[in-house]
Amino acid sequence: CGSADATDPMARDQEIARRLQAQENARARRPPVGGPPARPAAARPATLLGRPAAAQDWGASGGGKRLGGDDATVESTVDLRRRALEAAERRNAAPVGVSAENAAAMRERRAKEELLGKLAEHYHRRKMELPMGLNAASAAQLKRHWESVRREEDLHSQMAD
Repeated sequence: CGSADATDPMARDQEIARRLQAQENARARRPPVGGPPARPAAARPATLLGRPAAAQDWGASGGGKRLGGDDATVESTVDLRRRALEAAERRNAAPVGVSAENAAAMRERRAKEELLGKLAEHYHRRKMELPMGLNAASAAQLKRHWESVRREEDLHSQMAD
């Protein structure tokens, strides 16, 4: 049962596989018809889908893209940071798939939440309650109130010194 004779199907399959592999190896070493002589496998360049791998360019050899276009004359890192900031502001100004009105409303809501947070923290530090109608105020009103609170803080800190 365990002998590897010619009637064993597993042994027969292994022999066929060895023979096919030998034929494939011999064919790989043989020069193509009408072509240059074959080189050893280690000396041949790698191929991908029948083309030399070195000829493949997947678009990554150019060093990438820079913000603001293909401008190769970048003055300094300060200029790069400024351009990156401008690009980020443009992306935030017009989110993809959001109308201009909705984007403006979202910016207004975000500004209002930030100002409410600052004011809530200020009043909490002073152990005071948040004024009654502050949550109903617009972003512009909150900004004016925050500026007046900051002026008062500056005056108090100058008097303390």
